[in-house]
Amino acid sequence: MRPNIRSASGIVMMLAIIPIFAGLLACMPVPIGDPEKSRIDPDFNGVWTIDGESDAGAIYFFRPYDKRTWLLLAAGIVESDDYEGDELDIDSAQDVFDILAAQSVGSGGITADDFLLQKVWLKKIGGVTFMTWESVGFHDGKDLHLPEYWWVWKVDKAGVNEFRLSMINIEHDVFDDVDELDDDRSNLERVRRQVERAIRKAADDPDLYIEEDGALVFRRVPDELLEATFELFEEVVDLDLD
Repeated sequence: MRPNIRSASGIVMMLAIIPIFAGLLACMPVPIGDPEKSRIDPDFNGVWTIDGESDAGAIYFFRPYDKRTWLLLAAGIVESDDYEGDELDIDSAQDVFDILAAQSVGSGGITADDFLLQKVWLKKIGGVTFMTWESVGFHDGKDLHLPEYWWVWKVDKAGVNEFRLSMINIEHDVFDDVDELDDDRSNLERVRRQVERAIRKAADDPDLYIEEDGALVFRRVPDELLEATFELFEEVVDLDLD
């Protein structure tokens, strides 16, 4: 299976939200697990931000869609057109918390422009928990466009206020014997099963995961800052929390 590598320039909307390494975004050609057979872990419910200089500046809302999956909403924090404060300098989760506490949302304050919507579910393989992010399909007025790639991560929990995602290294040798997807993706389920078997073989191998540049540490946004975070989401989407 050749790695499915897509240029970052081709996914402009996600630049502030999805981690970038070596100028490229690495993604899987098939999802892992079955969202109809998964089960959410409530420890992931809520709003998070990433603690890391290169990936800071976005907020992520893991909202349960049902008992099996989440709807993940993500938005990048930016200055509004008539921003009146000091220049934003976001290098850590604490910077995000400080900005949410100090700045108003909207005119004269902070806002959000980039926006990401994903379907998310869990799958345990070889004793390791994995999380799949699937881009939600969109309609261009003529056709429904379904996802062509997925982000798949190993999950490591550190209590209810922190977790770490490590991206799978799709160039690992364990994937060498996995079939290519047909152009019409009619063999997607068969290839998915092959990928899962390959992951099971190497689940304990540290080389299966991109740690240095492909790992993200998520920290929970404190309850007292949730009102500001939801106001930010409402800058780019009609968010109904009822």
